[in-house]
Amino acid sequence: ILTLKLGLPFPIDLLIGVAVTAFIGALVAIPAIRISGTYLVVVTLALQVIVIAVATNWKSLTGGTDGLRGVPSLHVFGYALNNPGRFLPAAILALGVCFWIAWRLTNSPFGRALRAMRENESAAEAIGKDLLYMKVAVFAFSAGLAAVAGSLFARYLNYVGAESFGIEETIYMLAMVILGGTGNLWGSLIGAAVLVVLPELLKFVTLPTEIADKSHLIIYGVLLIAILRLRPQGLLGERSTMRHLPHVDGASSHGVPMPKPLPKGEVTLSGRDLHRRFGGIVAVAGFDIVLKSGSITGLIGPNGAGKTTAFNLLTGFLSLDAGSISFRGRDITGLKPHDIVRAGVARSFQDLRLFTKMTALENVMVALPGQAGDRVLDVFFRPMKIHREGHENLVRARTVLDFVGLTHKAYETAENLSYAEEKLLVVARLLATGAEVFLFDEPLSGLDRSTLAEIFPIVRKLADGGKTICIIEHNLDVIKELCDVVYFLDEGHAMAIGTPSQLMNDPALASRYFK
Repeated sequence: ILTLKLGLPFPIDLLIGVAVTAFIGALVAIPAIRISGTYLVVVTLALQVIVIAVATNWKSLTGGTDGLRGVPSLHVFGYALNNPGRFLPAAILALGVCFWIAWRLTNSPFGRALRAMRENESAAEAIGKDLLYMKVAVFAFSAGLAAVAGSLFARYLNYVGAESFGIEETIYMLAMVILGGTGNLWGSLIGAAVLVVLPELLKFVTLPTEIADKSHLIIYGVLLIAILRLRPQGLLGERSTMRHLPHVDGASSHGVPMPKPLPKGEVTLSGRDLHRRFGGIVAVAGFDIVLKSGSITGLIGPNGAGKTTAFNLLTGFLSLDAGSISFRGRDITGLKPHDIVRAGVARSFQDLRLFTKMTALENVMVALPGQAGDRVLDVFFRPMKIHREGHENLVRARTVLDFVGLTHKAYETAENLSYAEEKLLVVARLLATGAEVFLFDEPLSGLDRSTLAEIFPIVRKLADGGKTICIIEHNLDVIKELCDVVYFLDEGHAMAIGTPSQLMNDPALASRYFK
């Protein structure tokens, strides 16, 4: 449109097209923050149908069903790229540039955060990642790279029309990614090559003319099914981004930078008169809690008492119906989860929510705050700073793993760790955030006594170092061994507050707990 109606030359038309398309992609991402998985697929496919319908009917702008004809071919120094042989070098150059952009994003802290978000969005938020920013950025870049292909497509065929980009083309491109292997750029490239070249090779298979077309399709389908059956992860599986960083055998004595802790016993996090309802169910009603530096606080109570809901309220994963939350005297009521983490309050989940396809070291590195490569523009405009920080962050992450005793498992994927090691990795990931307040949701459930004996000193060491810790736990031995003060929750509010021995020796509380 810019070329035919405004006379803009290449590459100005391409750059403007990329910018406009990236902007539209960013707009699409904003409502997409509320959905994920299958729902996101449905919404984006629906958008594609709508856009194609609008473009097909907007004849004055797009030419309607006739499309736009007479798009001039590319010219380089007066040399027309008007046949396949001449156009191929330009296509390869564009492929190289787009691949490099994607590679830079993938192998940066931002790319690591994207992998974390893909595996578990709530866990990514719980380590301080801004999901809206990441989704907007990745939608914009994806759309912009697609615009490069669209512009070159029009120049190559001297024609472009809305009907050239139907649902079947989208499915075709998804098949390329799935066949090659998700999370692997080289896999996508190989998948595209296979799906383009394979049908052409099948033309050399001699078959009777009357069944040739259908037989080729059948052979094509059988081969794809066989590949996916034998390699469900794709031709190339996902690879760790850690291979681009040097291995570090020792831990640093510098540790992870953290806020200067308050003197022992001073209030760090408090919730006042917290309320939350789910329809007619009162989950939390008038709950007050005060957490102090250097202290380990326990939350106990029967199932459904509101313990996890209280954690969700304190960390922004649920909004308050009433009440207020403050951290170090600052009101943090209504902040998003990632902002609360950055302020200094981090939490774990009862079901762990580790990034299972990432190594233990990556699980920790992605949680480190203040990485230059977390911002997309820094990935391209501050590469040297990111490179320097890469080694520093690696050392910081190894220091955290050394603290919890997982250094020997640094390059093991989280899904291959034992249950006890997974629990330790949860602690390590929270420690890496640099937060001052840690809220642990049943961190020691399911562990035997020997393992508990190994983990207790780690938790106590955190408190002795000035951290503020709160633990939800059903194992009363854990509460008795670790906690300085305990809140007994039932029906959404604190029925009693005291030392573990005081609460455990109260017959009334015991009857409610074990009812």
